[in-house]
Order: sequence, then C-alpha cells, then structure tokens
Amino acid sequence: MLDISQVPDGKDLVLTETLATKAANVVSIQIGDLEYAPNFGVDFRYFLTSNLEFQNQSFKAYIIQTLSQNQVNVSNAVEVVEALYERIIFSVGDSKVKRGLL
Repeated sequence: MLDISQVPDGKDLVLTETLATKAANVVSIQIGDLEYAPNFGVDFRYFLTSNLEFQNQSFKAYIIQTLSQNQVNVSNAVEVVEALYERIIFSVGDSKVKRGLL
C-alpha cells in the first residue's frame, strides 16, 4: 500500500510504503475512541478488565484477526520473552520484503 506521506521542503510529493504505519495505528488505538471510525482499533479493555484469564496465544490471534480485518497482511509473528515480559513482533506485508516490522 503506497500513500503520500510527506512533502519535504516543499518539493514533489513523496510516496512511501505505509502498511506498517497502518498496522501500528490499528494496534495502538482503543476501539471506540475514534468518533469518525468507531470500529477501528483493538479492544484492549476487554483483555485487561475481563474476569477471564486469557492466554497470550488468544491475544496474538485477536491482533492478527483485527489487522486482517483492516486489510493488513501479517506474514509472521515472533514471540520474544525478556525478563518475564513477552513481546510479539509482527511482520506485515510481503514476507520477502524486509520492511514492515511492527
């Protein structure tokens, strides 16, 4: 997905790859917070305030599903555990392209 992202120093318009930016927006916005797009984002409150105990795999699957619903192709998801914290690194876009890490 290409988009016009910036006009540096008033020169010609610049097209850049924005799939990683779109993915970052999807996973950083709480669903229902945007007045003009109430269904855009993820429902962190559901995972954080529910009485149910969710597994990390459930949360990862939910994020991948939400990204897919917003036309973001997740080519890889790598789990990294550091000091008892688990971090999930999502690669978006074409798996042959080394850009698009989130």
